[in-house]
Amino acid sequence: MITAAGRLDHDAARQAGAQIKALARIGGRTLLAILVDALRAVPAVGRITVVGPQQVRDPQLPVDRWLDERESGEQNVIAALETAESERALICASDLPFITAAAIAGLIALVPDGVACAYPVFTRAEFCAAFPGARTSFARLADGEWTGGSVLVVEPALILRDRDRLRRAFAARKNLLALAALFGPRLTLLFLCKRLRIRDVESRLRSLSAADFRALRGADPALAMDCDDAADFAYARSRFAEASRARMGAS
Repeated sequence: MITAAGRLDHDAARQAGAQIKALARIGGRTLLAILVDALRAVPAVGRITVVGPQQVRDPQLPVDRWLDERESGEQNVIAALETAESERALICASDLPFITAAAIAGLIALVPDGVACAYPVFTRAEFCAAFPGARTSFARLADGEWTGGSVLVVEPALILRDRDRLRRAFAARKNLLALAALFGPRLTLLFLCKRLRIRDVESRLRSLSAADFRALRGADPALAMDCDDAADFAYARSRFAEASRARMGAS
């Protein structure tokens, strides 16, 4: 399930060449095409659903279902989950220029049986080793500095059981204090005292949902290299240009 409704601000849109993230071109292809092609090459992936505006609908892409965008990002996620016909689903952002079938298959392989929601996380060192100079902002917790992926493995039925919490979590996803507050006063206090760890969040999610939520280590950092602003697009284009020059030199 791909959410493809995200818009860019003026500077980022000028750098990307499109206001809608999914339609920005990197290496000659749109970000949406890069993701769809990667997903289609993963044997475990069955149906592909894309939620977004009419502009992203490309009949040449092997997409099974196109859904009109809703009024908010969280409503787009809910709309996609409501169409799920499988026990598990992938929720994917559409702004991942370096995503590959191997990265997606590797993530799926890491998810243990019985886990209702799996979220890949990376230390600053892991991410920067793969994408040096790409990002300077990381979530600082008691157990390190972290960034998260833009692809999740979920059980749709479980997530839809608490739509209100999903809406609030999505709205607060880029504000650590707001996220901690969403999970109760204990996590808020731990965060303010700089004692919050990833396992504290996992434990709280399990108690709230009576299901297994897991932060996964060992996935490909390409799952976290998204494009939110002009600097991200400039970085991605530079990396693609370097790779192209290297291929030409080798030949």
